[in-house]
Amino acid sequence: MPFARESEMTKPVLKWLHSQSLLTKVEFGLPWGICDLVGLSFNQAQVAKRLSFRQHRPIGPIQRVELLRHIPDQESGQSITLKRLQKAAGETVFGSTIDRDLAILISNGFVVSKKNGTLQKLNGWAPIHDRIVAVELKLSRISEALSQALSNCSFATESYIALPKLTASRFADNARYSEFREAGIGVLGVTRTSCKVISPAQARYAQDDTLQMHCVERFWRTRDNSSSVAERRVQVS
Repeated sequence: MPFARESEMTKPVLKWLHSQSLLTKVEFGLPWGICDLVGLSFNQAQVAKRLSFRQHRPIGPIQRVELLRHIPDQESGQSITLKRLQKAAGETVFGSTIDRDLAILISNGFVVSKKNGTLQKLNGWAPIHDRIVAVELKLSRISEALSQALSNCSFATESYIALPKLTASRFADNARYSEFREAGIGVLGVTRTSCKVISPAQARYAQDDTLQMHCVERFWRTRDNSSSVAERRVQVS
């Protein structure tokens, strides 16, 4: 029986993601809209290192992630003054939030203030993930699917579109698929009970490190919560 709505493909695609031991979120909010499904796997060695620093809480909203990225890692032996950090991070971007965000990063164990007043971050565990798989569900509108899947490449290590199996097989044999192949976008074929890789995704794109880390932190926040599988409409803070 054919699918009447794209959402009807959710269950078999979730099953495919879970079969790879991926944590999953449904309707994942991003700056440009909603990604239908996102799956992630943590690197357990990196997780253990982070927990050894007692960094149990998520970093927080995207501007705090960006702020942390401007602070040198303690392992590098380098540090930064508050004045230089304000200049590097961009006071016009953070405004009055920089002092509050920095205080939270220090309180949660991500940043240490040295005796001379300079700052270092306790890290050495990033990136903390192995894979991020983004999936867009489509019954048709292939051009729209390509646009969305390309946008997802800015944070995902693998970006797929999922189509009804017959449609997916025909599309993969179509000359038009060369656009997807060149971009590294994968194709999944979906039935009521299964999801199969018609063409694997290839990591041929550069991620936005800040956005990617922020997305990972949203999984960190719910990593021990089984209900995270059904989390819906998670919006960028």
